[in-house]
Amino acid sequence: MELLLVAISIVLLLMNVLLMLTIKKERMDEDPTGVHESMEEFVAQLEKENDELYDKLITYVKESEIGLTKRIESLEENLAPSFEGAEASEEVSVETEKIIQLSRQGFSTKQIAKVLQTDHGKVELVMKMKNKQQVNFKEDEVL
Repeated sequence: MELLLVAISIVLLLMNVLLMLTIKKERMDEDPTGVHESMEEFVAQLEKENDELYDKLITYVKESEIGLTKRIESLEENLAPSFEGAEASEEVSVETEKIIQLSRQGFSTKQIAKVLQTDHGKVELVMKMKNKQQVNFKEDEVL
């Protein structure tokens, strides 16, 4: 009985080895063009996904730029009257005076925003409006 079990085990083992060899031979005999075709399909799919992501990124950047432009215009509209009033009456808000004073001392806009604990965009806007005011003043002098 034991001899029969050993013989069956050996036969099954040999069949398993034969099966593995035939599978290995089939894999080796496969046409390499099939691999190239599947790689080309994969690359094409990656390029398509890349193009879609690029388009989404471009759309996002454009929307962000539009939003930021609108925000800047809104801030300029809100601060423009205070600058126009400042030209006429020389009354500038305390914060605006501090921004201009720190700028004259050589501080960067980021440093000024940090020191005054205010929005960096506001500091940049004040500086931009002050520079614009100075350019307009110089143009008036030339005329």
